[in-house]
Amino acid sequence: MRFRRSPGWQVGVATALVVLAGTALIVTARASRAHGADLKRLIRAVETLAPRAEPLLQASSEVADAEIRTWAAASGLRVTLILPTGEVHADSWTLPAYLGRLENHLGRPEVQAALRQGAGVASRRSITTDRPTAYVARMLGPTGHPAGFLRLADDTRDTSWPWEAVLLALAVGAVAGGLSEARSRRQHRAVAAQLVGWTDLPANADPGAIAAEASSRFAAEREAQSRRIEVLRSALGQVTEGVVLLDRQRTIRLCNSAARSLLSEDLREGRALLDAVRAPELLAAVDDAVRAGREAHTSLSGRDGAELAVRVAPLPDQELGAAIVLRDVAGERRLERARRALVADLAHELRTPLTVLGALAEEMRIDSLDDRLIATIERQVGRLTVFARELEELARIESGQIRLDLAETDVASLARTVLGDLGSQAEKAGVALTLEAEAATLRTDQVRLAQVLTNLVDNAIRYNRPGGTVRVQVAHTEAGVRLTVTDTGLGIPAADVPLVFQRFYRVRRGSGPEEGSGLGLAIVKHLVHALGGTIQLSSREGEGTEVVVTFQTSVAP
Repeated sequence: MRFRRSPGWQVGVATALVVLAGTALIVTARASRAHGADLKRLIRAVETLAPRAEPLLQASSEVADAEIRTWAAASGLRVTLILPTGEVHADSWTLPAYLGRLENHLGRPEVQAALRQGAGVASRRSITTDRPTAYVARMLGPTGHPAGFLRLADDTRDTSWPWEAVLLALAVGAVAGGLSEARSRRQHRAVAAQLVGWTDLPANADPGAIAAEASSRFAAEREAQSRRIEVLRSALGQVTEGVVLLDRQRTIRLCNSAARSLLSEDLREGRALLDAVRAPELLAAVDDAVRAGREAHTSLSGRDGAELAVRVAPLPDQELGAAIVLRDVAGERRLERARRALVADLAHELRTPLTVLGALAEEMRIDSLDDRLIATIERQVGRLTVFARELEELARIESGQIRLDLAETDVASLARTVLGDLGSQAEKAGVALTLEAEAATLRTDQVRLAQVLTNLVDNAIRYNRPGGTVRVQVAHTEAGVRLTVTDTGLGIPAADVPLVFQRFYRVRRGSGPEEGSGLGLAIVKHLVHALGGTIQLSSREGEGTEVVVTFQTSVAP
């Protein structure tokens, strides 16, 4: 591959250098004239505003600030009122609350000149803007007893030129011209080497032909990518959940119409998420997902009363950072509230008929009617009474109406008390109770924690077999306090294990006891969560069940 040297390159370099020098002279001259014009404008403005500025020195900084900001807006200048002591009374670039942070201005050259002569002019680079700035100050009040100073400032052109650098550029320019073509030749070779993989042309072909062939293939690839994106966009348009794809700079790369309908019409591709959505909880979830590399969940209010459940998932991609999935759960929550109200109403309505049935059974016993019939009625009334009580308890827990009395609790002592209370029931069932307890203290509701442990041990006894055991362990770990209830009973089929904490769910076995309302473990789960803990259950059918409840001692429920 051959490259032809461009003729006249030396003349081009020389011409460029001459133009550079001429431009420097012209710009310097024009900047000087502009600087003089700026100073005249500032002087006229300060003389015009001085009579109106002096009364503002007696007003509050807030009043003065409001007035001088109108001057600044009309003139485009920075306006500053300075007290005789040099403190800034008002400044159009600074809010009154931050005036105390400004330096004392009495030592500024323009103020010193105004103190001596009544007016002063200075030019320097502004500390605030780092731009060349012209300043004009005028003393307010009588000579010798100034009431203060009015100062105006405006950006000017920087007339200082690095002439040494210009001369050095003239010297280096000639050398640069000679080196530029050699460098250009190397660059052309490197570019051709990179592009040759995108063409069927040989490596020594004309660079223009290689570039044209590569450009054609790039265009085809770009078109294919665009088609794929359109297919993806079309598919996301059919999804009812809102989906937003972000890059690692939190810029929206893809967004379906459902996301805009649920959250904000400002969600647009190419726009920063921070500019499109003002939702701190969503932005925090995105940051957590991208930085920690794990899913983050939150909830927020959407458009038209939508209640959004938000899942943010990190994406293993060099460009894309996270995917946001929005789901409106307002309907689900309305159904859940209705279900809770129904459960509470049902528990309440059961009380009256159960009371009547109980009284009727008692009357029948007094009248010496059929004992078997009476026993059956009393047994069923008892079961329904327990069911109503548990139903009402569950409704209170789910609705957050239970009151927790938190106190430092000796968990090991509480476990001994619970096992003592259930000892006769275990002995009657032929089940041995054992306790392995370490010293462990937890700030919790002692009554509710005892209720949790009682329900778990009661289940372990009832669904055990004669000669079986129930072991309760209390352990203090780095994370907190762990309660474990293990039995050697009937166990739970694998398919039923994920469902046992649901309301009214009862394990259906071919044989064995099936009594119970199906509410006990649901109550336990909600109580554990209310106390700030977690619960896990594992079981093997025919071998037994283990339930582990963990509380973090550092987290108050």
